[in-house]
Amino acid sequence: MKNQIYGEFAHHYDLLGWNRFARICAIRLANFVRLRGTGRESVLDLACGTGELEFQLRRTGLSFTGVDISYQMLSEARRKNPRAGFVHGDITSVRLNRKFDIVTCFFDSLNHLGSLTDLKRTFKSARLHLRDNGFFIFDMLTPTGLAGWEAVEVRKSPEYYVTINGHHDVEKGRAEVTIEGFVRANKDSYRRFKQMVAERSYPFEDIRDSLSGVGFDKIAVSSFNTDEPLENASRWFFVVN
Repeated sequence: MKNQIYGEFAHHYDLLGWNRFARICAIRLANFVRLRGTGRESVLDLACGTGELEFQLRRTGLSFTGVDISYQMLSEARRKNPRAGFVHGDITSVRLNRKFDIVTCFFDSLNHLGSLTDLKRTFKSARLHLRDNGFFIFDMLTPTGLAGWEAVEVRKSPEYYVTINGHHDVEKGRAEVTIEGFVRANKDSYRRFKQMVAERSYPFEDIRDSLSGVGFDKIAVSSFNTDEPLENASRWFFVVN
């Protein structure tokens, strides 16, 4: 993963609404723990971003360690969660020499990885950090979901004006989006920003084989959006161990 991703943009990330997905994932993780755990699990959150998952679950018995490659994202995460532990690192190679009950990686963070090799390395990192019978929980955009990036969107409020311009390359299974606009700095001025994000989709068979290759032998997958059948899912939701 590239160090330059989510630099200054990290400071606007929550304001512009990109933390909404983490709120959904927080509910799902809490429900999972309620059904399958004790409520006291240790969680390693790979690509933790601004720490919204940790923030939403801060009053539970879960204990969190977050890892992200963006110093600016980690700055936001630490500000929001002074009691959680956050580590600067690359999810493809991080080694904390600790074991966790649950490892998570949400909001198509794995789609940011530019190669199947990096995806396999991240799965290996997750596996190495899991206790016996622990769970690795993550989502990924499907090829269908990534195709949805071919769009132009405008978002505006009294605090910001943002354009989102995406392009999808069908043959390469890759997409890029440019997010740019203005965020209010004070009463009389706005600050301009620009962020480019690239993602890649992977066939389900490659994901399954990569998980199996690092030792995950129980792989459950569903459509993240419950109103979408699995065969037409825009986003997959995985629970593996």
